[in-house]
Amino acid sequence: MPFPLPLALTVRLMPVVVLASVGWAMSAGPLADAPQAAASDRGSDASGAAGDSGEGGSEGDGEGAAEKDQGASEKSGGQEEKRYEKAPDPCEALAKKTVSSLVPGKLTSGELPSTDKDVRRMCQWNALKGYSYHWLDVSYEIRRSTEDAEKAFDRVAAGKGGPFKGLGDEAYSLSAVTSDKGNKVQETELTVRSGNALIVVTYNGGDFVEKTTPSADKIRDGAAKAAGEALAALEKPAG
Repeated sequence: MPFPLPLALTVRLMPVVVLASVGWAMSAGPLADAPQAAASDRGSDASGAAGDSGEGGSEGDGEGAAEKDQGASEKSGGQEEKRYEKAPDPCEALAKKTVSSLVPGKLTSGELPSTDKDVRRMCQWNALKGYSYHWLDVSYEIRRSTEDAEKAFDRVAAGKGGPFKGLGDEAYSLSAVTSDKGNKVQETELTVRSGNALIVVTYNGGDFVEKTTPSADKIRDGAAKAAGEALAALEKPAG
């Protein structure tokens, strides 16, 4: 008798069907409103919770808000530069050997529909090997300007994760373990900003028979590898 699809996997797949049916890329884009971040920096503990999240708190008065706006302006040098015009194909951004190592097993993959592929694209890979499950998303969003991308990044980075060094102009990560009826999934979400572009990588894994997950470090390192290749594809000259 075939083993029933774990509830955690069923729940994980449901948003994909919904996103695909509406074309994923609504006009506002996935980072227009603060999404739930999901990755942690290398200084976090096994559960991926960052040690210091106090800097992401809200400003208490108008003066604090003004200082925050001034800081954002200084970070971009006050310029409205646009380093990138188009998003590359996210399904071609990662080497095949990278995908097969991060998402082993019988692979399902594809790009989600987008209303404007020049500025917003996303690819997904998922597979079961036995009952060991992995899921990987890579998305690009090209913002109107570097300052606009910085503001979108800052909304993401206001969560409980922490900075991630060595990728793009700045990167943020947060990790978490989710559990449903004993089925655990270790997940990392890594957001990278390069100029006016944002790359978001979500990577997770778990075993639905052993009720175990890969280590937080392994999932985080996998997300970082995918993000590095996605960034290289973004920076590759067109043509």
